Amino acid sequence: MRRLPPLNALQIFETVARYGSFTRAADHLCLTQGAVSRQILALEDYYGLPLFKRSPKGLALTAEGEQLLPAVREGFGRIEEASVRLTRQRTELALKVPTCVMHWMLPRIMRFQTEHPDLQVQITTTWHHEADFQAEPFDAAIIYGSSPGTDVHAVPLFDEYLTPVCTPELAKARPLVHPDDLSGHTLLHPTRDHADWKLWLGRAGAPNVDWNVGPTFQSLDLATSAAMQGFGVAIGDRTLVAEDIAANRLTMPFDLAVETGSRYYFVYPDCVAQQQKVTLFSEWIARDRVASPATVEPMK
Repeated sequence: MRRLPPLNALQIFETVARYGSFTRAADHLCLTQGAVSRQILALEDYYGLPLFKRSPKGLALTAEGEQLLPAVREGFGRIEEASVRLTRQRTELALKVPTCVMHWMLPRIMRFQTEHPDLQVQITTTWHHEADFQAEPFDAAIIYGSSPGTDVHAVPLFDEYLTPVCTPELAKARPLVHPDDLSGHTLLHPTRDHADWKLWLGRAGAPNVDWNVGPTFQSLDLATSAAMQGFGVAIGDRTLVAEDIAANRLTMPFDLAVETGSRYYFVYPDCVAQQQKVTLFSEWIARDRVASPATVEPMK
C-alpha cells in the first residue's frame, strides 16, 4: 500500500512557495498564519527535511523544497486537468454568465429550456467578463470585450451602446432636456474609473458636468438597479435595459447612445465544439439573437 504525504499540506506547501510568504499564503487560503505554519511543519516532519529557509529577502525554498515543488505542481495540475475533462462530460450545459447580462440572458435560457426540456442549463454568475476554459469547469460562457479572444468559438450577441437611464418620475421631477442638465443629478457609476460616464459626456458635449462624482458600483446591473430605485442617473447599455424601458421602469432621456467598441459574445472552447449540448445551444442562441433584437427608442 502506498504511503502518501498529507495532500492538504502539499497544497499549502505549493501556495507558500508561490507567494514566498506564510502570511500571504494564509490570506489566499483563508487560513491563519499559524495553521499554515503547522501544515508546513507536518510536511517537514513527514520528510524529515526542511523545505523552507528564511533569508534577508524573505522566505525561500531549500534544495529539498526545490526538488519537491515541480512534482507537486505537476501532480495537482494533472488532477485539475482530469477534473475539468470529467466535468465537461456531464449531460447538462455548464454556462458562466456575468451578473450584468443575467437580466437579458435569463428569459432566453428559459425559452431554450421550454424548447429543449431534455437539456438542462446549469448557470453560474460572476462579476468577471472573461473565461479561462483551461482552469474553469464551464462548457461555455458569456464574455464581454473588444474581441472574443483566441482559441474559442464565438457567437456575437450584441454591441455595447451606452446612454443615461433613470426612472420616468426622476426625469419629470428634474427635467433632462440637455446633457448639461445632468449636473443637477446624482451620477451612478458601474466602474471605478468612471470611464463610461466620461465617454458619454465627452461625446454629448457637456463639459460642465463633473463625470468624476457620484457613487460607484461593482457592476453595470447594480448601477442600473440603483437608478431603477430612483437614486440617480446611471449610464446603461441600450440592449441590457431594453426590457426595463419597455416596462416603463426606466427611461432614456437623451437620443445619444455611444458605441464603445465592445461587444458581448457567447463563447466555448474547441474541446467541446463537437458536443451536442454545446452545438445545440450555440445554434439556438445565434438564431434567437437575429430573431429577437432588443431595440428601444429614447424618451421624446
